[in-house]
Amino acid sequence: MAIGIIAEFNPFHNGHKYLINEAKHLNNNEPVVCVMSGAFVQRGEPAVTDKWTRAKMALENGADLIFELPAAFSLNTAQKFAYGAVATLHASGIVDTLAFGSESGDTRELRKAAAVLADEPPVVSKKLKALMAEGMSYPCARARAYEGLIPSSLLSSPNDILGIEYLRAADELNAGFKICAITRKGTSHDSAETAGEFASASELRRLILENGNISGFVPYSDSFPVYDSSRLDTAVTALLRTCGADYISSINDVAEGLENRFIKAAMTYCTVDEICGAVKSKRYAMSRIRRIIWSVLLGITKEKAALPPSYIRILGMTQRGKTLLKQMKTASKLPVVIKAADYCADELFDLNRRAEDVFSLCAPSPSLRKGGRDITVSPVIAE
Repeated sequence: MAIGIIAEFNPFHNGHKYLINEAKHLNNNEPVVCVMSGAFVQRGEPAVTDKWTRAKMALENGADLIFELPAAFSLNTAQKFAYGAVATLHASGIVDTLAFGSESGDTRELRKAAAVLADEPPVVSKKLKALMAEGMSYPCARARAYEGLIPSSLLSSPNDILGIEYLRAADELNAGFKICAITRKGTSHDSAETAGEFASASELRRLILENGNISGFVPYSDSFPVYDSSRLDTAVTALLRTCGADYISSINDVAEGLENRFIKAAMTYCTVDEICGAVKSKRYAMSRIRRIIWSVLLGITKEKAALPPSYIRILGMTQRGKTLLKQMKTASKLPVVIKAADYCADELFDLNRRAEDVFSLCAPSPSLRKGGRDITVSPVIAE
């Protein structure tokens, strides 16, 4: 069997390599299967480089098999992101351990928190509703509402928050995974600080976009194509100005008249950053606003965002991963997609192809901006 890790590798860095190596060390050197976000990531933006490049980085640094997390899950709330990823690992039939980075590293407390969240007490529901009515964002209101029931540090630490959601999803699916919470090493999530050979992915993205040197923080020396999301500013603005309020209101996570705020902002501003800045408020976190704006462009409606995983797309493998892939032929509960051109597409798959075609327009060279790459590019094979 194998260890499952949920990641975005945006970009892959020394912290990710540490996580993979530690997971193997703690689990008898079992192979590692990663389910990784594709073109768009959960913080609400296009990835810094394409999914095949990121898969190659991981495969050359300890991972053995890479699945793609479809855009309907990667551009979603932490709960739905976690559910899609955990359900994919579970459906593969080859994963028996779930490993993830954690600020606390306390598996017992994370399990307790997941159990409490899964059965929300009425008094908490009432308090949560009242705090949000006062204008507090959902993450802040939830942390406040659960005071005394869940340590506040767990609901304010990004990796612990995701870890709790992974555990909730695993319980809901009766996955029976062994859980391996690995204490995060180096800098905190989104930190601008560095610690020896460790830097956060957000700091690395900043350095990349400013042509800085990231060589001390990543386990590879090859350069990679850097995708620039600003190339989509005009397309996003034009769509928001013309698609109408009914369409925007159908998009995942749009509620309480947010569609009108987006339209008003798009009539005044003409970049994604400016529009998101104008829509954001104390009540609506920037990550939610950014996920919505890209979901508008891709057509991720509430209905599509609620669909369960329907296939497992293979992005890359090592020789060890090929052995796992053979096992999946009989073990997987979902269709395994190796050659995308041969797959009879469904709604999630069609949506993911659209996401890749849109994302490709961010590429630095014309050859990478052609449509249809999701069908023509083969999985990465690493030695």
